[in-house]
Amino acid sequence: MNINHITWIRKLWSEKKGLVALLFVLTLISSAVAVLLPYISKILLDTIQRLLEQPGAQDPMLEINRLLWLLIAVGFAGFIASFFPAIRGMTNSVFEHVLRTKYFRKILEKNYKFFSEFTTGDVVTRLTSDLYDFPKLSWFLCSGIFRAVESLSKVLFCLTAMMLISPKLTLFSIIPLPLMLAVFWVTSDKVYDVYRKNEKAVSDVNAQLEMSFSGVRIIKAYACEDKYRRFFEEVLAKRWKTEMSAAKLDVILHLIYQYIDLVAQVGIVFAGGLMAVKGEISIGTFYAFYTYLMMLIYPILDIPQLFVYGKKAFVNIDRLEEMASFPVPAVPSIMKSITTIDTIEFKDVTFTYPGRTEPALDQVSFKLQKGERLGVIGPVGSGKSTLIKVLLGLLPADSGAVEINGTPLQYLDKVAYAKKIGYVPQEALLFSGTLKDNIDFFLEEPDDVLFNKALHIAQMSEEIASFTDKELTVVGQRGLSLSGGQKQRMAIARAIARKPELMLFDDITASLDAANEERLMNELSLFSRDLTFIIVSHRLSTLQYVDKILFLDCGKVKGFGTHEELMLTQEYTAFIREHFMEKK
Repeated sequence: MNINHITWIRKLWSEKKGLVALLFVLTLISSAVAVLLPYISKILLDTIQRLLEQPGAQDPMLEINRLLWLLIAVGFAGFIASFFPAIRGMTNSVFEHVLRTKYFRKILEKNYKFFSEFTTGDVVTRLTSDLYDFPKLSWFLCSGIFRAVESLSKVLFCLTAMMLISPKLTLFSIIPLPLMLAVFWVTSDKVYDVYRKNEKAVSDVNAQLEMSFSGVRIIKAYACEDKYRRFFEEVLAKRWKTEMSAAKLDVILHLIYQYIDLVAQVGIVFAGGLMAVKGEISIGTFYAFYTYLMMLIYPILDIPQLFVYGKKAFVNIDRLEEMASFPVPAVPSIMKSITTIDTIEFKDVTFTYPGRTEPALDQVSFKLQKGERLGVIGPVGSGKSTLIKVLLGLLPADSGAVEINGTPLQYLDKVAYAKKIGYVPQEALLFSGTLKDNIDFFLEEPDDVLFNKALHIAQMSEEIASFTDKELTVVGQRGLSLSGGQKQRMAIARAIARKPELMLFDDITASLDAANEERLMNELSLFSRDLTFIIVSHRLSTLQYVDKILFLDCGKVKGFGTHEELMLTQEYTAFIREHFMEKK
């Protein structure tokens, strides 16, 4: 535990002050009621003993009435405290929801470097099992801490009552506490390290699961099921090993704490019994003291568990903060709004992927006016898709500038800019839900007329009409229930429905034959005369629909202009000739 963990918990608690305050009050009431009952029993036994030894000295009914009212008051307080476990369980869920929402928002702010560092499965683990599984973070933040508060308050209340009853016996009862604290001090670093390794192993397993399910078609296509199974078993074996280490540590620590407490109990019972035989304490006093001793067993064992569970929770906190603290690009204090896209200009833009020495884009420069259509071509790995992602703002340029209407991209209002763009990636992605949801979700105001128009232009209307549930057909995760071509055309429809000013197609014509491609381009021309296009394509026939061509090779601009102008250059001519030779 360090000050950062305490500060983190305090900040989270400050968001739910009312609930936390209520839990503190109910915790103290619950502990007080539990401690009062044995004391009332002591008074009752001592009263009965006194009435038997001194008959007629006191009015029995007066004593009974006094005890009865005391029991009623304690019973009412106990009824109020009975709501404590339910409220504690509810607060666990509240903290889980708050944390998941908070850190999910932070993840959405991250750029591509974050997702290169953290795998999908790892992120999912940190936002799911790290939070809700017992004894993970959301449990510890409420039930874990307040269970320890309840135990600690019971110990303090019991010790206070025991001191009032017999200071001598009380001193015997606190002997185990220093020993338990010493055990915790010696083992704390080991506990943290074991649970950190265990959480890392869980993340690795989930990452492997996510990767295998996402790539199940590739695995089956290459008949690699057995090989992948062995690979997964290796990862699973590492998790099993760390789980066993954590379980062994749990058992060992629990046994140590338990036996320390049991040895102390034997000594206290022996000393207390001897004092009762000698007449130093009454039967009621010994009964109350023994009851308090039994009440102390669970709290004394539970308090050290707070430190064990705390170490687990601190691992989870560190894992969440590791994601949250991942650096994000600085956002300018003043962002310029955008109402229309008139010009797009790349000025000596260079970008290099992390871990690579060769730039994916190397001093790329070109300019487009509103309504122009640009075709981007080049060999595989020439930087075509990277150019699209830089224009989208998904990848930040290392040097140079991308300017929209003369304003550098980083100074534009990102939301306003995104609303002007329709983007269809190379690998179409649909979300779990209906076909209609996959389009309407990205629109501010869903429109059935626009929805049908977008499907018509994307040439999906007839196919959707053949589905049993039409546009309400539910697609699986990533659209697995649709063919590749259907997913691509749905992605095109999604982009069209946004009524963009800038359309970015990243090599999407592979899912369309030449006739359907021509129909798509013609329909798009009719849909919006001022639509600016950037089309990445390996199909040279696509070039007939563009005004200008950007020819890339190894991230460098080898030509920019019309097809006729570029045919006058040797490199472009050689590329075209090579392409046709491959087709033949």
